[in-house]
Amino acid sequence: MKQEQKLALAKLIRQQRWAGLASVDADGAPLAAMVAYAFNDDFSGFYIHISQLSQHTKQLIAQPKFSLVISEADSGEGDPQTLARVSISGRVAVLERNSDAYAVAKQIYLQRLPASEQLFGFADFVLFYLIPESLRFVGGFGQAHSATAKTLAQCAALDISE
Repeated sequence: MKQEQKLALAKLIRQQRWAGLASVDADGAPLAAMVAYAFNDDFSGFYIHISQLSQHTKQLIAQPKFSLVISEADSGEGDPQTLARVSISGRVAVLERNSDAYAVAKQIYLQRLPASEQLFGFADFVLFYLIPESLRFVGGFGQAHSATAKTLAQCAALDISE
């Protein structure tokens, strides 16, 4: 990926808060849902905080694999297939409520999504740590790239204010 595409990917991840989450059940049947997300500054991990009442939560616990799709917002004009988007795939870990990792992740999540604070009081909510392994970035028409978590780290280091 060229530097300008890495910058576009970093901007996309940092500027959005809402993503599609794909999971699979024990039989391999897929399910997609929309979730809010937060991330480590170096993009080494992403966080979602969702209810155990949801089917996708049960699937993530049983089959700890994910794909998170983040897209540029659609303005309703032009060809939406030219919108920048990334699909990040990897492994999932449940953060234990009384752990140091949970406390750190909760702070990261609330810094990005402060209106969700009340959800941390609900016993059925689980804080997941999504560990990226690979990604597919489409920066627009004819600009598709497959990459690894190493590329995410390179993107995270870029100054998006440029």
